[in-house]
Amino acid sequence: MAGNIQTFINRMIYWCVTVSLGYDQSNRQDFRNGGETDCSALVLHALREAGFDTGSATYTGNMRSNLTARGWKVVANNGRPQAGDILLNDVNHVAVYIGGGKLAQASIDERGKISGGKGGDQTGRETNVSPYYNYPWNCYLRWVGSGSTGTPGNSSKLAIDGSWGPAVTRRLQEYCTLSSRDGVVSHQYKENCNQFIYAAQFDRTLIGSQLIREMQKRLKPKGFYTGVIDGLGGTETIKALQRAFKTTVDGFISPQSDLVKAMQQALNANKLPF
Repeated sequence: MAGNIQTFINRMIYWCVTVSLGYDQSNRQDFRNGGETDCSALVLHALREAGFDTGSATYTGNMRSNLTARGWKVVANNGRPQAGDILLNDVNHVAVYIGGGKLAQASIDERGKISGGKGGDQTGRETNVSPYYNYPWNCYLRWVGSGSTGTPGNSSKLAIDGSWGPAVTRRLQEYCTLSSRDGVVSHQYKENCNQFIYAAQFDRTLIGSQLIREMQKRLKPKGFYTGVIDGLGGTETIKALQRAFKTTVDGFISPQSDLVKAMQQALNANKLPF
């Protein structure tokens, strides 16, 4: 199995957002809902889930040598990481840039300590997705090896995993011929129906996204969408997409959504129903 960058991003998001995974260096391999990990164990686990060879890497201090021997290159910290880059401080911390100005990481336990806390994410921040920041990172590790698929920002095939992340968003932006192709679904109002749009930027401005607005415009003449063109990916917009892609119409994006899988397949074929 070849390593897949988009799957790597999706698995980081899954462990940091979808399930309750806490932080504990002394119990760092407890990968389950209610379990625990630390920063390097999380990144290495997600890499292996995505099909990457991590060699004998076990922590931040030997991650660079093991990964650069297996298709990753060292990139200077220039403040402009690419989606899928591993953000590495060789001594203290590691995270993954997931695109859209965000990174995913295991951070600290509920008491601000490295071990001894309760299992699971007690604060909602023990493992988290946050705006990009400079730790400082000694370097970025970037995948350049052969055989990867689904790399954000190019025309390779998307993984059919049902996860609406930056790569899916970027391909939708390209399909809709938008000038901004940043992989972000901007200015969304967070609801139960859309909380698993991992590329979404949630706030309360009600400004909406240019991408969602364009999709609503295209869906409306075909009878799939009858609501207001407001750029908000709420229940009615999701139902319209489900009608268009002929999946179950429940107005909800799940972590491994059938709608998103159908969308990924259509994007790979460059043939969407709107």
